[in-house]
Amino acid sequence: MPNDQYPVSHKQLGSIYSKNKTIFRLWAPTQEKILLAIYENSLCIHRMLYNMKKDIDGVFEITIEKDLEGKFYTFIVNDSEVTDPYSVAVSENGVRSAVVDLKKTDPGGWKIHSIPRGSLPCDTIIYELNLIDYTGKKNSDKKGAYLSLVDSEDKGKGYQEGLSHLKDLGVTHVHILPVNDFLTVEECKETKRENNYNWGYDPEHYNVPEGSYSSVPSDPKNRIFELKKMIMKLHQAGIKVILDVVYNHTYRSKDSNFNVLVPDYYYRMKEDGSFSNGSGVGNELATERSMVRKFILESVVYWVKEYKVDGFRFDLMGLIDKETVNEIVIALKRIDKEILIYGEPWIGFDSILPIKERTLKGSQAHQGFSVYNDAFRDGIKGGNDDESKGFIQGNCHMKNIVETGIAGTIDYDILHRGFAKDPEESINYINSHDNLILYDKIKKTCPYSSEEELIKLNKFALSILFTSQGIPFIHEGNEILRTKQMVANSYDSPLAINKINWDYKERYYDFYTFVRDLIYLRKAYRCFRLNTAEEIRQRLKFVSTRECTIAYTIKEDHDDFDYLLIIHNAMETHVGIPFTSVFSKEEVALESMKVKKIFDERGIAYTTYDITKSKSFTGAPQSTVIYQIVLR
Repeated sequence: MPNDQYPVSHKQLGSIYSKNKTIFRLWAPTQEKILLAIYENSLCIHRMLYNMKKDIDGVFEITIEKDLEGKFYTFIVNDSEVTDPYSVAVSENGVRSAVVDLKKTDPGGWKIHSIPRGSLPCDTIIYELNLIDYTGKKNSDKKGAYLSLVDSEDKGKGYQEGLSHLKDLGVTHVHILPVNDFLTVEECKETKRENNYNWGYDPEHYNVPEGSYSSVPSDPKNRIFELKKMIMKLHQAGIKVILDVVYNHTYRSKDSNFNVLVPDYYYRMKEDGSFSNGSGVGNELATERSMVRKFILESVVYWVKEYKVDGFRFDLMGLIDKETVNEIVIALKRIDKEILIYGEPWIGFDSILPIKERTLKGSQAHQGFSVYNDAFRDGIKGGNDDESKGFIQGNCHMKNIVETGIAGTIDYDILHRGFAKDPEESINYINSHDNLILYDKIKKTCPYSSEEELIKLNKFALSILFTSQGIPFIHEGNEILRTKQMVANSYDSPLAINKINWDYKERYYDFYTFVRDLIYLRKAYRCFRLNTAEEIRQRLKFVSTRECTIAYTIKEDHDDFDYLLIIHNAMETHVGIPFTSVFSKEEVALESMKVKKIFDERGIAYTTYDITKSKSFTGAPQSTVIYQIVLR
């Protein structure tokens, strides 16, 4: 039977627990016989086998009329024994699915705890982190990485870490690299952490928290409880939680639980019977098929309802068909209108998914989700891992690209054409977990620069990012000049490469306060957070400048001032911009203009600037200066 003729089921699948009975349902239309195996614990060999009954919709079902809480189960199909793809709990290392009472996994106050509300998309400031990288200095093997993240007690020589660091920095959303169960990390706590590492883009059970981040991975309920407690603590600190999800591929291919149960259905297969490999890791999920789409939709809804998460970042979103993405957005916005959805609008390698069906840049237009802005990224600092330079290193050819990004990558005018219909559709970033981190990239492109010069360029890059329209995104450690020793793809590198060295916060504390000032400034001045393309066109005006300088004004409806003037000067010398280039004599007389410099390479400044002497606005070398202007 062709894949598109398989029966579609609308039943709830997986294990459905209640104290008196548990219902098990599994969709496997091509199978004739499936056995349910029940185990007393996660390690025992003895098991009870039950024949499951097949319905016309391809669903095998059985009800066990007793309390199965704490028991483990698998499905036996022909000569294979597999876990439940719809598992909500599993044993250590995901060997067996587990039956749990989810009500018993809620921390105290979970149902009634306050979730941050009331922000608009462009108010968002995203901080991406990996749990082990962020908590690596702490003994997360004993406490567990989930709870180590929200531990504010370890201040390290008086400098805040953990949750206190995030609160002090001022970010609004924490984007956490995959926390669903993945395969390539041994969960047993006796395994040494140093070489037992992976980012987690090798999914196994999509609806189960990863056990290696918990304090007791052998207890199926423990990881659920600790992840919920982590999310609740972040919410109570005023921070929303975004999960990084990998619905484009699985780690296993032929022997995955999906493929054993329904061979060749869940994956895109080539005509020769091989797996399409747009992910670059061996396979790609056939998201356009009804039951794959159902699985993904129900999975994201489950994470929102059971774990109260506030958003999703989709890995290789280009491999997820547009119809599925649109249905995801509709389903999630129905639950939470403020939920944030974004992803990578590209693929890894070639795919058999037709280009017109891929979720690429432009697909997001007025669809309620956002995508990464790689052009703006490269315009600021050059290509990801090579020696090419961007605007901050003096590559003046990138000026137009950077200006377009500053304007939210909308169709601003005939010279600045972008992919976004509104600024919230652009995730503005300089680096993420992939590729060279910003400090290493700048060092590679400027190998003979002093430490002071490297710091200056890092400041310059981040000052462009945080003063641009759209949604800013930084990676953990950008704010303290983190290095990964020039390792571009550290997904399985040891902690010596990946963990944050929190001593850097003390060493580069002035840099940290500079980034914190940028975040404060963005929050304080709404003109950096315009919500529509029309607002940007009306209020943001570029000033004609020399080749390697960008200057623009933003009109502000404020009692205390009328405009901000932002100057990004990539030249190695000071630049002066005549006030007549910014405002015409018809608009304002020089004598009536009142100017304050509110930001420079040191951070927030708030100093009076006498425009009548120089008759121009000064931009310092390789840095950003912001002036607050009163024309009345």
